[in-house]
Amino acid sequence: MQTVHFFSLARQIKGLEADLQSTIVQVMASQQFIGGAHVEAFEQKMAHYLQTQHVIACNSGTDALWLALKALNIQEHALVLTTPFSFIASSSEIVAHNATPVFIDIDPETFTICPEKLTNWLETNAKLVNGITVHQATGLPVVGIIAVDLFGQCADYTALQPIAQAWKLWLIEDTAQAIGATYQGKQAGTFGTIGCFSFYPTKNLGAFGDAGCCCTNDAHLAERLIRLRNHGRKTHYDYVETGINSRLDGIQAAILNLKLDHLKGWNTRRNEIAARYNAAFANHPLIKIPRAINGYHVYHQYAIQLATPTARTALEAYLAQQDIGTRVFYPKSLQDIAFLNNNHAVTTACPIARNLAATILALPVWPELTDQEVAHVIQTVKDAPLLTPKPRQQQRQPLSL
Repeated sequence: MQTVHFFSLARQIKGLEADLQSTIVQVMASQQFIGGAHVEAFEQKMAHYLQTQHVIACNSGTDALWLALKALNIQEHALVLTTPFSFIASSSEIVAHNATPVFIDIDPETFTICPEKLTNWLETNAKLVNGITVHQATGLPVVGIIAVDLFGQCADYTALQPIAQAWKLWLIEDTAQAIGATYQGKQAGTFGTIGCFSFYPTKNLGAFGDAGCCCTNDAHLAERLIRLRNHGRKTHYDYVETGINSRLDGIQAAILNLKLDHLKGWNTRRNEIAARYNAAFANHPLIKIPRAINGYHVYHQYAIQLATPTARTALEAYLAQQDIGTRVFYPKSLQDIAFLNNNHAVTTACPIARNLAATILALPVWPELTDQEVAHVIQTVKDAPLLTPKPRQQQRQPLSL
């Protein structure tokens, strides 16, 4: 039986092994393990890649979100509009500041936050008072939006940016899954007031541990982000506010600097694999394929949607029996996680996200997969017995008397 792992770094590391070893040796020789020239070089290279003014490296994508919220002066009990279908960090960091996520349901095609539903919530529940958006029922301020570029595709910023501007809201772009994606000629991560990236090892651009960064074109915000990531100090031992220890280490920065040169090729290969999957499954009666609607999709995940939860369970089990890895991202919609719903006065219903959590399944899409392995995944999905539609029974015609 042929094994196809859901994800593996073994082939990527083997292909870059000599360069990676040389890079790590250089960091060891420099003795700059926290901050220093390697981190600065990565920040500059990343800023050039994104065509943005400032990149501020930090310890993880989760920290990037925490730092962004802190830099934007989020207050206790403030309301932040966000998606219920995402990794938990896009909401948990709101709660970490004692503020409240308000979940707006997703677009059924892109799986990202739905601008129409966002507008409807604001028009129904909020009003502008002296330039501040206020939730009418509670009097709490509505301060911003966190949009998530899910599975490698940008959210609809053509619609989201005017909404944020009209309602005086900041916009944080969580692009942990979408580095290299573009929308209307701009790089993912550059549409919000602050963009937040993760370089967790499984990401399209991954470090050898946790790593992340923020980006912004606002010099004041950049200065504050730099301060906040280093215990809130302005200069050596000059502490001016509460911060955290979220400094990127030199080895991770040097590895990312090396791997950034390969990102375009890796994303191209992910698109090739996704195109083969799309062609194979486009007409399957029980599979809905992902659609690249908002610009260039980089397929951090290739996530199909099954017609029913039973069909998802059947396919997941069959592929496991055939030693093909799959994952469910995400098995629970965030509005169903109790501690994220810390103010029941702003609880919302998100049926599209809840249904997606019960029917979604991700297939292997890592760039080092061979064409033969991709073909094997395709054929195995097609052969799954519980997914094969039964032939229609012809209706029995009444006998003529």
